Amino acid sequence: MEGVRGSVAVVTGAGQGNGRAIALGLARAGAHVAVADIDGETARKTADEIVAAGGHAIAVAVDVADKAACAAVAETVKAELGEAAILVNNAGIIRREPFVAEGFDEGWDRIFRVNVDGSRNMVRAFLPQLTATKGRIVNLGSIMSVIAGPNISAYAASKGAILQFTRALAAELADVGIRVNAIAPGVIATPMTETTRANPTAIGRFMDHTPMKRVGEAEELVGPVLFLASKMSSYVTGALLPVDGGYLVQ
Repeated sequence: MEGVRGSVAVVTGAGQGNGRAIALGLARAGAHVAVADIDGETARKTADEIVAAGGHAIAVAVDVADKAACAAVAETVKAELGEAAILVNNAGIIRREPFVAEGFDEGWDRIFRVNVDGSRNMVRAFLPQLTATKGRIVNLGSIMSVIAGPNISAYAASKGAILQFTRALAAELADVGIRVNAIAPGVIATPMTETTRANPTAIGRFMDHTPMKRVGEAEELVGPVLFLASKMSSYVTGALLPVDGGYLVQ
């Protein structure tokens, strides 16, 4: 795939779930992938799977909330794979609790450190490389970037911030040839959504509002990410691409 094959791609939160699927998909398309995750063991498993299939990958352990750690990862990637041309900011966490709950503020702070500051930290760390390669940034938003619900205000606010971060960066970085887009997954069958999927009432509400009447699979995020990371989307920047079974059309 033009713009992906032979390019260096960095995927955060790639030890499991959506990030793992995206990393594997980029590798199948010919990218050399840096598999980044706070859990070094799961990152290694994903990287090993890529290599076993004939691809190129390294594993890097990183807490994206740590600015210095992100800078160190950028140095490692450049030294071992070359300058990054694709950055997928997938790492994220969720916490469901009422705004009035004891400890809410601590949860809010942690969610923003990972979901928002983490994306900023990775862009900051890789910006020189992405500028040199006229790279592509793909952020993981959510349907919660544009809707809301009870007991999820911190997560919804963080994903709303990612949408605006994507748009603002797209406007700012176009001058140096970097495109910035985001995808907005709906309910995807990953460990992060396990609680929702196990609750008949909660998942029922989602399915009632989803024209395709099913939960998505992590593999179904790969095509949209590849599109935004490749030259097929060469005139696309600042976009939010829903991958939600039609949830946002209603």
